[in-house]
Amino acid sequence: MEYRGKPIKASRLFAGYEHEEQVKRLAAHFNTAVDYYKTVRYNPDIVQQLTSRAGTKANQADKNAMMQKSVFGQRDVALYAAYEEAYHQLMLDIMAQQVVSTGLVLKNSAVKKIFVDGGFGKNPVYMHLLAAAFPKVEVYAASVAQASAMGAALAVHHYWNRENTPTDLIELKQYTAEAVIS
Repeated sequence: MEYRGKPIKASRLFAGYEHEEQVKRLAAHFNTAVDYYKTVRYNPDIVQQLTSRAGTKANQADKNAMMQKSVFGQRDVALYAAYEEAYHQLMLDIMAQQVVSTGLVLKNSAVKKIFVDGGFGKNPVYMHLLAAAFPKVEVYAASVAQASAMGAALAVHHYWNRENTPTDLIELKQYTAEAVIS
């Protein structure tokens, strides 16, 4: 519900824990630091290779199962030649869940923009995959200090402050399947 009491559509996927657990697993297997994933750059060639290897699309039962937990936990990481390849697969598996979750909101909707904040907003692999998954929607990584407090302050701004709202409160970076635009 928005601050004026009007209902809004929302769907959340709590994939942070899954990501955290699986990067520990990848770090142990590939003998890297746990935060090595932060150095992995989006590679569309790896994505193409992995998706062509996967073959057919998931059926509805698979989609329902994906909403519970990504399938990466059952994958044999020894099948991947390098950390980067395995990490892209992890992100593809998480993105499969994200597509189902976001699809619940976008269904019969005129949504034109998606804003991502928090950890995944800082993850270029995730952001490029999200942009590729929703090519008709603008995808942005948003960085807002103290976002909840900022939202509350903006909602009542005109009641306590006669100054114009600052224009630099939010840092946005637009992503496409291939590049960062801004």
